[in-house]
Amino acid sequence: MAQLDEKISRTALLAMVVGGMVGAGIFALPSRFAGVTGPVGAVIAWIIAGTGMYMLARVFQFLGERKPDLDAGVFAYAKEGFGDYPGFLSAFGYWIGSCIGNVSYWVLIKSTLGAFFPVFGDGNTVVAIVVASIGIWLFHFLIQRGTQQAAAINKIVTIAKVVPILTFLLILLVAF
Repeated sequence: MAQLDEKISRTALLAMVVGGMVGAGIFALPSRFAGVTGPVGAVIAWIIAGTGMYMLARVFQFLGERKPDLDAGVFAYAKEGFGDYPGFLSAFGYWIGSCIGNVSYWVLIKSTLGAFFPVFGDGNTVVAIVVASIGIWLFHFLIQRGTQQAAAINKIVTIAKVVPILTFLLILLVAF
């Protein structure tokens, strides 16, 4: 079997990160933190989370420099360092986390649409489940066709997410 050497551009990777952050509701989190913990607690929470993410990025940078031959995903490091079973558990944990994340995104989307289209309800009606399942399968088939195509579509979706935010900020600057 021939090895595929598909590369994703730096802008496509950036679009994946920005799209994930916007999709995860990063802009709603500060108000939730501030409402529960107050402004000081929110700042402390962001400092802790930011420090943790920075450390995680540095760990993976170190692992990537130390073991450049491992390119099968995050779980390859667990397998290399601790054996087959911990590598399997790491891959399984990543897989189940992705499954739960996808389901939660689709429930959120359908519950949001439920405010406009009652057939979706709170994201847990039969119609919402069927439409979400179709969406997940469509994404599966899209990714199966190749990372380049999926990355290109992700870039377009990220631009569609960021443009309204930048437009809002521009209007805010002009108005004030």
